[in-house]
Amino acid sequence: MHDSVYELVGDDPRLAKLLRASLSKLADGPEGPLREMAEGVLSGHVDLRQAAMSDAYGDELGAAFGRFWSHYEQLDQRERDELVRQAGQQLDELLDGPRPS
Repeated sequence: MHDSVYELVGDDPRLAKLLRASLSKLADGPEGPLREMAEGVLSGHVDLRQAAMSDAYGDELGAAFGRFWSHYEQLDQRERDELVRQAGQQLDELLDGPRPS
């Protein structure tokens, strides 16, 4: 991974793992600018901060966030709370592994 990723997450290995997982998901996704950016960051050839601010990738990232935000705004408070709960659970499982039953 490009050094810029480690600069962003500091000394937090959980954040580094989360960012790597997110970039890997994008790199395994459909062809397009976000896949190209993720592959470049993971291979160490692209600085994540510069990519996020560039015209080539920044617009695509902004559009993806815009789609998320439009969806989020349509949710009522109960749905938002449930989304946050599910995201927290999935994050814990990703970073720490599944909890024993």
